[in-house]
Amino acid sequence: MNPEDHIQQMLQAVIEKTQSIMNDSHKQSFGSLEYLWEHIIEYRDERQYMSNEWHIRTPRWLGEYGNTPEEEELLSDIYRLQAYIAENVKGG
Repeated sequence: MNPEDHIQQMLQAVIEKTQSIMNDSHKQSFGSLEYLWEHIIEYRDERQYMSNEWHIRTPRWLGEYGNTPEEEELLSDIYRLQAYIAENVKGG
């Protein structure tokens, strides 16, 4: 699989996981992840990961305060995606 297809696949997994968390209030610690979800959709659709502005803007609270296990896993997935992009698209 080429890097762009892999990025698309990873983004889709993050989108689906975010939506799953949004749909179950017990999986959220600080309210809605709608901002993140909408941003990731835009990021994917506009192929922003191919530009110099490749950082996914996560809510400030995600990863900073006692998040749910689902939110922590989502943040880990985002970090893995960003590292993959840095290494495979931006040349590390």
